[in-house]
Amino acid sequence: MTELVLKNKSLINSLDYIKNELLNEKILISNAAATINPPDATKNPEKYLNKNYLFKHMNDLDHEGFPVEYHSIPIQNLEKLDPCYTAVRKFAKYDFTMQTGSNSNALFLYYPPGGFVGWHTNQNNSGFQFIFSWSEKGDGYFQYYDKQKKEIVKLPDKSGWQARYYHFGENEADHCWHSAYTNVPRITVCVIFRWWDKPHLKEQVIAMKDELIKEIESEE
Repeated sequence: MTELVLKNKSLINSLDYIKNELLNEKILISNAAATINPPDATKNPEKYLNKNYLFKHMNDLDHEGFPVEYHSIPIQNLEKLDPCYTAVRKFAKYDFTMQTGSNSNALFLYYPPGGFVGWHTNQNNSGFQFIFSWSEKGDGYFQYYDKQKKEIVKLPDKSGWQARYYHFGENEADHCWHSAYTNVPRITVCVIFRWWDKPHLKEQVIAMKDELIKEIESEE
């Protein structure tokens, strides 16, 4: 997992637009749109982020890449309750994706206080995934399992936006077990550079991925 220094003003402006529209005081983020599993995930969420659950899922031969335990609010669920979310959902899915040069939007979630996503690998959608996360106060974390050191590495959230990326591959050697938790409102927008569906474009896709890394860390 590679952390990036987010400096690009144009990207930051787009991400701030997403955040401001999503947290507009005139609209209300409804818990009725939340996805929660298992039913008691709101009571003691961090228990699903410990080593026991990590090893449980690592030993599950049927794991396909999706998280099993989670508490979050997908923006498309909010849109079903109130069309005022349509514009920001489309901006993240289309405009921001185009701005980054990526293939598609992989994720657009709001995490309420106590929200989390449990251990998973994303092997179901292989490629280079860029994770842009906003935290209200930085009271949360992203963590992954370091296979070489055989330990969980916890990366504290920062207040505001931050970015990181990783190649989530289909093969076991490319699996990256990761999870996240927050005590404060958190937004995650992910884009992906993939080529499994168009292998002849692999070199072009990787080159565009490299350009985004440069763009993210450039102030121009």
